[in-house]
Amino acid sequence: MRLYRCLPFTGLLLLSSLLAGCATSVRDEAAARLRVAAVAEKSGQGDVALSLYAAAAAQALNDPEVQLRYVRALQANGQPVQAAGLLEEALRRNPGSDLLLTETARLRLRMGQAEEALAAYRQVLTRAPRNIAALNGQGIALDLLARHEEAQQSYEAVQAIEPGNIAAANNRALSMLLQGKAASAAALFAALDRPGEAERIRQNHEIARLVSGDAGGDPDLRALAAALR
Repeated sequence: MRLYRCLPFTGLLLLSSLLAGCATSVRDEAAARLRVAAVAEKSGQGDVALSLYAAAAAQALNDPEVQLRYVRALQANGQPVQAAGLLEEALRRNPGSDLLLTETARLRLRMGQAEEALAAYRQVLTRAPRNIAALNGQGIALDLLARHEEAQQSYEAVQAIEPGNIAAANNRALSMLLQGKAASAAALFAALDRPGEAERIRQNHEIARLVSGDAGGDPDLRALAAALR
């Protein structure tokens, strides 16, 4: 069996231990690069991490998880267009990967391409109708397209599968707020606004209250609430 030689990368601490023994196969070498890339990311060496992810992805063209790591590294380095192109290529090679389809949908949402995101989420849901990430994402895409009733049905489907899903409950309340149902949204946020929950839920609750007619509150949130009336 061929032994692949491990080459040092300047500036990476403990590189020799991370690549312990050198890889003994293409798959092992790609995995070793991923491990070192993760360390590079944590230490703030984004360029080094990106080059390692690229090398690993080139070695593992038919591994959706490796491709996904490179895609996310590109996004983290402010290269969404390149990430989208890589995802398209990866999906051509791995057309049945829900992992890559879901990431495609997320990226399209970030790029403001709600129609494309919705199409990708629906491909996932055709095969996996109880996929919570896809149902939540589908709802967000529908809200961006001002199809709020359909969006709320998608969030409700998540809650039927996983009643404690806070993200779906928050998104459903926001959807109602966008639809003009501020009082109903405020009631839903009130049930979510508990000690220990994310700050955004408290802020969303206050915005819904302000839109529905309550006085007071943060001036910035009052301005946002006024825009939603």
